[in-house]
Amino acid sequence: MPDPFLQKWHTLSSDSQKSEFIYQALLANERPEHFAQLPPKFDRLLEAHNAPPELLNEVQRIRKQKELKLQECLKPRTGFSYQKSWFQLAITDQRDECPELSNLLTEPDAFIRQGHIIKTGKATTVAVATSGKKQYFIKRYNSRGFLYSLTRSLIPSRAAVTWYAAQLLESIGVPTARPVALLEKRWGPLKQTSFVIHEYVVSIHAMKYFAEGAEPQPEWPVVAKEIDDILYTLKRSLIIHGDLKGQNFIIQNHRPLLIDLDSLASYPCSSTYLRQYPKDLARFARNWRDEPQASPFFTPVINQLSKDIVDPSSL
Repeated sequence: MPDPFLQKWHTLSSDSQKSEFIYQALLANERPEHFAQLPPKFDRLLEAHNAPPELLNEVQRIRKQKELKLQECLKPRTGFSYQKSWFQLAITDQRDECPELSNLLTEPDAFIRQGHIIKTGKATTVAVATSGKKQYFIKRYNSRGFLYSLTRSLIPSRAAVTWYAAQLLESIGVPTARPVALLEKRWGPLKQTSFVIHEYVVSIHAMKYFAEGAEPQPEWPVVAKEIDDILYTLKRSLIIHGDLKGQNFIIQNHRPLLIDLDSLASYPCSSTYLRQYPKDLARFARNWRDEPQASPFFTPVINQLSKDIVDPSSL
């Protein structure tokens, strides 16, 4: 049965309409479960209308409970094709299944060699690969020998961690380069090389978009606000990205996406999260210290998000 609360919400288009809706919902003592259905970035409207801390905490708790279901993203589920054998595990988003993707999954190493290699190292190899008329962004997590495979047999592969992180961001409304497939090369329970294949996004990173000699553009305030929404959503969701450098925000058609999810971690409670949060925000703040044209857009963002930090001067 459709939820009247969500049905009404989806008819609203302007910020003022959404703000009034939240205000009236608070007056009507709507249940926390209703507010928890909305993307976390709209919790700012709850705060703006002085929602009690108990309500905000309960909304956050309900979302963290729902988050547990995302662990099923490494199992068979609706909307994804799941193939597991002695030699590999492959999960693909059915929206993206096509001959080009199938060919790439058959010989990913060959496509990496033939593609444009962006980064190569002992731990990972990153490339843009072309299959037919389609382009994909591939990240390969290299095997480091038998002991590494033995350890990874007990915990998720690094590719699986990134796959889960991308599903998590999608669930809370944080835009990222959408993953289309996960591939693990195995020998029985031993995990060897693993891959995450993303849609290829034509973009530039935020440091080039906002800084490095760029002239201020009319779109800058809007894009900065959307980055602010991303950071606020991560905070409300108790998520640490792990490396908020400007290069990990890519801009596509004046729309920011958060990438490089290898170190992303979600915490179950505020106390443990807040011990890690200052480091995450400090890394973001360092992007703009020597960028006088971009800094005015992000200094208010950083100041607002640092209110829970004991020593904001460390940023």
